[in-house]
Amino acid sequence: IVILIFCHIITLMQIIRSATQGEVVLSFLQGEFESSRFGEELRQVLDFFGFSYSLISDGDFCDEKQNEDRLKVFKKFRGFPDQDLFERFPKDIEWSFVQFSKEDFFNCYYINYSYWNELSDFTSQPTTACKNILAGKEVFGVSNKNFLRGKELLGKVQFPPVILLSCNPKKYLIIEGHSRMTLYGFNPDFFDGTFGYIGKVSKEEMCLYDSRMI
Repeated sequence: IVILIFCHIITLMQIIRSATQGEVVLSFLQGEFESSRFGEELRQVLDFFGFSYSLISDGDFCDEKQNEDRLKVFKKFRGFPDQDLFERFPKDIEWSFVQFSKEDFFNCYYINYSYWNELSDFTSQPTTACKNILAGKEVFGVSNKNFLRGKELLGKVQFPPVILLSCNPKKYLIIEGHSRMTLYGFNPDFFDGTFGYIGKVSKEEMCLYDSRMI
């Protein structure tokens, strides 16, 4: 009942089912594995532990041993659950696998990170970032070529699920999928009907992690 009420209040997103931490961790790592920016670093971490790349590329979140191994990778790669990107990250999260609507897109915000802040004129909104990209704005000397190439793939390929976090029915924090959400910003119609994960957390925990989302 709680999940259904949350779904109704948030927007038109449809909650398909509950999800486990193991499933979300696997999805996060799969998104990074395919990334031109982070993929090589993730493969180096897998090599460090002597794990097969299939732990990510063909992982099974129902396999507890695999889940344990992925947590080791995730900790070294991104500091999960309490360091680096995940410093003060909420511990009590109710994860759901959902299908998004176009309207949900406009409630999504970048994490509080210098690159995304600058690219979005400190709005943290992908649509603003896209306007700046099309206007030729580049941040910290980082080329926008990958965004412009990715723009041409909208509607032609299926992007991996994005991962969001929320305590507020009108604000969703992007945890994984910033570049993909930026591509959707060129044409939010393509976000409609896509799948992803959303974690519901308390306002108290969200305040510690990112008070902008309260």
